[in-house]
Amino acid sequence: MFKINDLNYKYEKDSSALENINMDFSKGNVIGIIGSNGSGKSTLFMNLMGILKPTSGSILFKDENLNYTKKGLYNLRKGVGIVFQDPEKQIFYSKVYDDIAFSLRNIGIDEEIIKLRIREALIAVNGIDFINKPIHFLSYGQKKRVAIASVIAMENEIVLLDEPTAGLDPISTNLIIDIINTLKNKGVKIVISSHDMNLIYGICDYVYVLNKGRIIEDGKVENVFINEERIYQAGLELPWLVKLHKNMKLPLFREEKDLYKYWECSVLSTNN
Repeated sequence: MFKINDLNYKYEKDSSALENINMDFSKGNVIGIIGSNGSGKSTLFMNLMGILKPTSGSILFKDENLNYTKKGLYNLRKGVGIVFQDPEKQIFYSKVYDDIAFSLRNIGIDEEIIKLRIREALIAVNGIDFINKPIHFLSYGQKKRVAIASVIAMENEIVLLDEPTAGLDPISTNLIIDIINTLKNKGVKIVISSHDMNLIYGICDYVYVLNKGRIIEDGKVENVFINEERIYQAGLELPWLVKLHKNMKLPLFREEKDLYKYWECSVLSTNN
């Protein structure tokens, strides 16, 4: 797993994008990294993938410092996959099958195994129907699912998702949530960067809050979102279930269905 120690990153001599970042991804199965635009979330992901190199500090993967040689980064990316916010940034081929196959062929996987992995990955994202479709015929949400399928096919141990539900309609958003839950249940570590606080609250178990390149809060998801001052300081808003808890003095629920169950029990109790 990843562990980050005192990481600093500067784009320019006097411009700090990340300052004194300390993270331990063993603290949760689905890790949330939240913050407003410019808080450093994407820069952090680029450092984790070895695309950027810290100005100072260290990133450990499986208790070893990242190796920035070609071979070292190759091995890192066999274990860690990333899905960018814009799927166009990681789709290079004109056909869905060939695009997913690219990374697998690049590491020398047998063609029969590639065929099997692609089918399984597309089934996992509910996208088997467009296995042979040209990419340009797909919707934005479908392209996003193809990008996720590419990572699933690699059988990565950790998957970084940068704004996985951005720009999606409610149906596509729910599909992405189902995919994340499926990966989690298979033992894949998920790290999500998102502006969608309802998504983070509902699906993550540990959260880091970034503001201007610094971590201003971290902890279990319920504890982080109860700290209203820190959430607003980061330029974010509370999830709607937390708002109900604070403004209507209701118990703190993690899931919508638990609220409805509580309400039904309260109504039955009142009527009796």
